[in-house]
Amino acid sequence: MKITEAINGYIIDCRTRGRSNRTIEWYQQKLTFFANWLAEEEGIVRLHEITTTHLRSFVLHVQEAPIGKKVTDNDEKSPVSPLTVKGYVQVIKGFCSWCVEEELLEKNPASRLKLPSVPDYIIPTFSAEHIKAMLEACDTSTPLGFRDFTIILVLLETGIRVSELCGLRLQDVYEDHIRVFGKGRKEREVGIAPGVSKFLWKYVHQHRKPAADAENLVFVNRHGHPLTRSGIERFLVELKEKAGIQGVRVSAHTFRHTFARIYLEQGGEIYKLSRLMGHSSVEITEEYLKDFDSRSARKEQHKFSAVSAMELLRKKKHKHSN
Repeated sequence: MKITEAINGYIIDCRTRGRSNRTIEWYQQKLTFFANWLAEEEGIVRLHEITTTHLRSFVLHVQEAPIGKKVTDNDEKSPVSPLTVKGYVQVIKGFCSWCVEEELLEKNPASRLKLPSVPDYIIPTFSAEHIKAMLEACDTSTPLGFRDFTIILVLLETGIRVSELCGLRLQDVYEDHIRVFGKGRKEREVGIAPGVSKFLWKYVHQHRKPAADAENLVFVNRHGHPLTRSGIERFLVELKEKAGIQGVRVSAHTFRHTFARIYLEQGGEIYKLSRLMGHSSVEITEEYLKDFDSRSARKEQHKFSAVSAMELLRKKKHKHSN
C-alpha cells in the first residue's frame, strides 16, 4: 500500500471518531509533508518500506531546518520550535500505531522513536491593566465594538477555547452559565458572573445582527455570518495594536491561561478547574500552573530576600572624626 493511501484511511478514521476539524487539519498537514519528504529525499512511497531510521532522519530534518527555509507544505518559513517538532513526532507515532492496529503494518517503525525534549515554557498571562486597556479599546456604541467587548469578557470569564467560542449557540446561553462542546464533542457547563451575563444578553438582544433569522450561533461578523477562528484571530491582532499591549501575546489561548491563573489565585481547586477547562486529565491542567507558580514565588520572594537578610543595604552611620 502507498503511504498516501494509508494517510487517507487514517484521516477518514479520525473523522469517524469525531476528531475536530482543527485536529484533522493538523494531522493531514504534517503527514502529507512527511510523505512528500520520504518520496523526495528517500525514494520511499510504500508503507512497508518505512524504517525507524527514516523516521529519525525526518525528525532531524525538521529540527535542523534553517531560519527562513520552507519546512512545511503550507508556506511556513519561520523557525521550527521544539513544540512543533514534538507535534510532528506525536502525529507520526499515532499514524504508525494505527497502521499496526489496522494490520497495514506488521511492526511499528515508530515504537522506538522517542519524543524530543521541550523547554519548560512559561506562557505570560494578562494583567488587570492589560484587560482594562483592551476593554477601553472597544467602541461599545457600535454593534461590532459591543460584540468585541463581550467576547473579551466571555473569554476571560470562562477560559473556553476559540473553537468553543465560535461554536457557542443561542440555546447554550443561560442566565448563570454557558454550555460548550469541547474536543471530541464533549459537553460541559461553565459558569458566568451576573455582570458578564448582562453584557452577553444585551449583545444578543440589542447588538447582534445575523444575516439570517435562523442563525443560532451567538457571535457573528460585520456581515452577519458566523464568526470564524480566523476572524477571532484577526480581531485579537487588531485589538493588541489598539490597546498598545506589549510583552504578552494577545490570543484566545492567553485568555485561557489567564482564566486558569486567576481561578487558582482565588483559591480554586485544580480538579474543578480541569473540569471547567474540558481537559481529559488533571496532568494537562497542571501545565497551566507554571505562570501561577512563577507569580506566586515572585510575590513571596521579598520575604526571603538574601540581600535584606544580610542587611547589605542598611544605611551606615558615618563616623565623625574629632
